[in-house]
Amino acid sequence: MKEPQHIDTLIGTHSVFTGDLAFEGAVRIDGRFEGNIRSEKDGTLIVSEGAFIKGEVSVPNLVLHGDINGDVHASSSLKIGAKGVLNGDVMYKVLSLAEGASMNGRCSRIEEGSANGTKIKKDESEVIQVK
Repeated sequence: MKEPQHIDTLIGTHSVFTGDLAFEGAVRIDGRFEGNIRSEKDGTLIVSEGAFIKGEVSVPNLVLHGDINGDVHASSSLKIGAKGVLNGDVMYKVLSLAEGASMNGRCSRIEEGSANGTKIKKDESEVIQVK
């Protein structure tokens, strides 16, 4: 998945956001976010290098170059860059890991054809870490 050229919302480098966020379109977080993040339809969340999220993330598309501490549900795609760190359980449809990416938690792949995106394959992995 390519990162979108148009960003609808930006949480800047020196910003600290506390609360829940629901969005459509593309959101980029460069700062610190504490709370839950949700998007439906075709939402894309980009977490920049140096950014930090503490909370649950449920979005169609996630591009992670920073850190997330919390469970993640990426109903369409999850791309973790070389410096991306994800500490939490993950549900994904398509997963892309760069060399150096880190995932610490259980991973479950969403099956194709599941009506609501919650049906998962039976095989689960405990911990994945790519260095």
